[in-house]
Amino acid sequence: MRLYQKYLILVLLILLTMIGYFYVQKKQEFVNRIDIVLMNLLDKQIEQEKAESFAFAFALAQNETLQTAIENNNTNKATEILKRYTSTLEVFSGSKIHAQIVTNDFIIFARNWESTSAGLSIKAYRPDLDDIVLTQKPHLSFEAARRLVLIASIPIVKKKHLIGFIEVIQKLDAMKNYFANYDIDLLVLMDDRYKDQAILLKNNPRIENMIVANDDANIHHISYLKHTGLNGLLTNGILEGDDYFYFSRAILNSKGQNIGSFVLVLSKKKMKLFSAFEEELDTFLTYSRKDLYYSFINHNPSINLWDNSTAKELLSLKKCVHPEDKIAIEEKLRTDLDNYTKDELVSLLLDTNSNQKSRGHIK
Repeated sequence: MRLYQKYLILVLLILLTMIGYFYVQKKQEFVNRIDIVLMNLLDKQIEQEKAESFAFAFALAQNETLQTAIENNNTNKATEILKRYTSTLEVFSGSKIHAQIVTNDFIIFARNWESTSAGLSIKAYRPDLDDIVLTQKPHLSFEAARRLVLIASIPIVKKKHLIGFIEVIQKLDAMKNYFANYDIDLLVLMDDRYKDQAILLKNNPRIENMIVANDDANIHHISYLKHTGLNGLLTNGILEGDDYFYFSRAILNSKGQNIGSFVLVLSKKKMKLFSAFEEELDTFLTYSRKDLYYSFINHNPSINLWDNSTAKELLSLKKCVHPEDKIAIEEKLRTDLDNYTKDELVSLLLDTNSNQKSRGHIK
């Protein structure tokens, strides 16, 4: 083989190596950016559920009639109030609310969803309540109770005396359904250190030292993670499977202890739909616009939904609304934008499309 042929082969090998390297780098950057977007969506949903839970619990804790029922040991009255108030809140929130009253000695006093647990001691399952007794401050966190749940606990204090707790409990169904709307699967894993107190999860599948905490979790993902192990995923936060990417985030309780992990699963087919970084991120971020839109249309349809909306909100919603709503939004926008100056229009468009480049002149 002649010398120039050897050099040519060497150059080709270097070129192929560089192409392969940059391909891997670009792919990793893409996956990392998807990870950031997914974690932002997860944080957003967690914060929304936390805010709702705390607001509902706080509202119930301020009810003086309910406080009197607890002081008088009137379980029937307390249950009636819980059911009446939570049913009203459910109409406005659109989600199922589980609320309970726990006495200051950790006995279930009343629940709005069932009555068979009244009188049950939960002291063994709720060490977090000890901290509330000491501090008399609310707690809002994920806890490994009888199952892994989000709990908003408000102490009821009268004349400096703790008479009990009002709690609103969010199971994992709402979060799973939220991500399912966008073809993202959710696995919630709880460390099996809490298996003795999480008695309602004793029959749930296990992956190494983790218990799958959400019901009806995808069996394929459970099997795959059993085969590959969890160390790489939980250490690096990302795991590439045969057909899916797995993204994880730690779950912390009220003491800041790691009690498990959220795992979001996105198919490679879904990821291939996004051909460029800007388009991919814009598509993912459209989720938040969809959430805003559906929060609008879930209200009373007899109300004019768009009258109190700002132009910025309407421009965002216009990208994801139903065709019949798009016409109404555009008409409202035409009226509102007539009063805008040129500078205000430019500022509005830049704010609404902050991840897109625009060129040209404003007429």
